[in-house]
Amino acid sequence: MTAPTTDLQQQLETLRLAYVDRLRQDLPALLQQAQALPETPSELWQQHAAQLMAALHTLAGSAGTFGLAQLGDRAKQLEQQLKHWLHDGIQPDVAAYRDFVAAIALLSRLSDTAAEIPVLNVSVGQQPLAATVYLCCADSALKEQISIMLDIFGYVNRQFTGFSALRDAVAMQRPAVVIVDADQPGAVAQLQLIQHEQKTALPLLLVSHKTDFNSYLDAVRIGAVGYYSRPLNTTELEAGVRKQISGAEREPFRVMLVDDDQMLAQHYAIVLQQGGLMVEILPQPAQIFDALNRFHPDVILLDVNMPFCSGPELAQLVRLQQSWLGVPIIYLSSETDSEQQLAALIKAGDDFITKPISDTALLVAVFARAQRARQLAEIMTRDSLTGLLQHAHIKERLALEMLRSERSAQPVSVVMLDIDHFKKVNDNYGHLVGDQVIANLANLLKQQLRKTDLVGRYGGEEFLLVLPECTLQRAFEVIEQIRELFAGLPFSSNEQRFFCTFSAGISAVAGSTAADVVIEKADQALYKAKTSGRNRVILAQSQTAG
Repeated sequence: MTAPTTDLQQQLETLRLAYVDRLRQDLPALLQQAQALPETPSELWQQHAAQLMAALHTLAGSAGTFGLAQLGDRAKQLEQQLKHWLHDGIQPDVAAYRDFVAAIALLSRLSDTAAEIPVLNVSVGQQPLAATVYLCCADSALKEQISIMLDIFGYVNRQFTGFSALRDAVAMQRPAVVIVDADQPGAVAQLQLIQHEQKTALPLLLVSHKTDFNSYLDAVRIGAVGYYSRPLNTTELEAGVRKQISGAEREPFRVMLVDDDQMLAQHYAIVLQQGGLMVEILPQPAQIFDALNRFHPDVILLDVNMPFCSGPELAQLVRLQQSWLGVPIIYLSSETDSEQQLAALIKAGDDFITKPISDTALLVAVFARAQRARQLAEIMTRDSLTGLLQHAHIKERLALEMLRSERSAQPVSVVMLDIDHFKKVNDNYGHLVGDQVIANLANLLKQQLRKTDLVGRYGGEEFLLVLPECTLQRAFEVIEQIRELFAGLPFSSNEQRFFCTFSAGISAVAGSTAADVVIEKADQALYKAKTSGRNRVILAQSQTAG
């Protein structure tokens, strides 16, 4: 059954027609090369045969992508024939030449049997959802506890006391996440019914007294992505909410594509972009370093056989740079010889995709690699408790923002922030509760600050914030607002309720001042905030406080 025409299908069909039109020039030229091969002087024969083999290799890798599977398969057979002749180093006899040239001539007929390119009907990226949280809870104490957390962290939320109202609301507007008290009568059956009515499952976060295996199994079967036992740790629940919302708002994975066949590269780019990825085609391998520093890819796709510079050679060039050692490199080639594939992988590659590859398979393979690469990069640079940048990495990012500020003449504010009397929290309630306080403040900072702002755990209960394009006064207003929110956030331990506060100092980047100097000024302002009573924000070289 032919799928309805879409923008994607129109783009791919336009490319396919352009490819078929290109074949009308390429195939006669290929036939001329084949016809001239028997007359080639022996000293030039290997060079000309290798050029013809490279052309067949390119054809074998691209034809299937544009709906010409038979043409691609036949080109691959002819490529292997030439490879065999070159390996033996002996020119074939007249009969073998005649059959070879006849087979090349047949390629033109096969180019007229193109099939329609199937519509890409799979998306591996998460679809954006409205950033609204639905809470379904009949327990008034639990409802109040979760509601306070949602309000303080600034989540848009709607609350329901029954599943009928929740079901009607979901039908009207799909939320980013649903929090449900799973101890309500019939909760599993009701949620199963609601999920059955969805095209894709709702992300469910369940709260329950039950911790047995069957309860967890039921949760998984109805699409739960989080399960929180009571008494509820709201820090963990907020982290679960944030994970779902930030996942939907995740910055697209970035793919750099290097292939000398620009038409094929455009096809791959359209497919990957349709799947929610950002793609940059690099037409000249010599531009690789500038492109890496500007585009910051999560994955690099390299054609193996390219003129001037092969894929493995380019991969090794990338690996010479320390900062790009962790970026996955996937080779794209019609090479099917396992030894050749292994040789390419040994030279700085991570994976090998054989052309032609279906659009869906390409998208899934690249998405999986990009997702894993970004996860590993975050593990290497992020603090395990808070998910914030580690000490060394936040200082590196500050240095970069300072350079950018110097070029653009835009202000940058730097904040040193410390939880007040944190030792007493650990002494009175234990280190696990202390970790909850740190994690909650980290989550609040991530929730309230802009995506362009940088937050790092500088050490223990101390945080370093970098706010690009932000004046001192605006930074003061933002941090003062977060201070008030944090002061109102309740914590509990053994049914004891308590509150925490923080103090902060803010400095501004000025000219070509070193990063350590800017941090020191913010730290001095923080010290003033501590010594003048805590729970306040002070600007460097100023007595302004909250």
